[in-house]
Amino acid sequence: MMATEIKKGIYWVGGIDWGIRNFHGYLTQRGTTYNSYLIVDEKITLVDTVKYYLVDELLERVASIVDPSKIDYIISNHVEMDHSGGLPRLMEIAENATIITAPNGEKGLSQHYDTSDWKIKTMKTGDRLELGKRNIDFILTPMVHWPDNMVGYMPEEKILFSNDSFGQHIASSERFDDQLSIEMIMEEAKKYYANIVMSYGMQVGKELKQASVLDIEIIAPSHGIIFRKYVKDIVENYVKWSSNIVGKKALIV
Repeated sequence: MMATEIKKGIYWVGGIDWGIRNFHGYLTQRGTTYNSYLIVDEKITLVDTVKYYLVDELLERVASIVDPSKIDYIISNHVEMDHSGGLPRLMEIAENATIITAPNGEKGLSQHYDTSDWKIKTMKTGDRLELGKRNIDFILTPMVHWPDNMVGYMPEEKILFSNDSFGQHIASSERFDDQLSIEMIMEEAKKYYANIVMSYGMQVGKELKQASVLDIEIIAPSHGIIFRKYVKDIVENYVKWSSNIVGKKALIV
């Protein structure tokens, strides 16, 4: 189970759910991934975890790069089980790690897990986590699509860890948007938006406005394929979808 290097010292270490066919009540005929990202710097950092039954995959991939017990920070961008399900196991192994989350994330984690022995640090928009040579700047994105959601931007590498935004349900051995059909990726991104995010279009618009000032070369979402070639295209699509812009149609009876 190989980790995939995104940029030097930054790896995809998530889990691939080949068999899932129902996610939040809609058909996922192509499966999905639960994306987790390992950053190797002066501080070893893991961005999100995976669903509980794929935590062994995550740990194997992390262990191919570093000893999981050496993890310093675990960023929890979203409390939902497909993102945080691996946290209890990881906190047993990386017992000195600090969880980085939003204020609502801290509340949510305490409702789902026994966090009494966990070290938790909360972030608000504009806060920075220093990792060594690199940093992560946080933007709270409540209701995209839960109250606890946040995203992280690494300015040194121009990577946006976008959480549920820009996700798609695609299980694949390939990790990047230039390795699969971009038409298929955009089709799945549109389905994901319609089924998971569309109800929160106003909040998505606010997030896009905040992201518009960032210099982004890579979008690393929590599900599906990582964007590195078609970043502009997926952002433009999100602007269109969140604005409820529709094409002209005619019905002939």
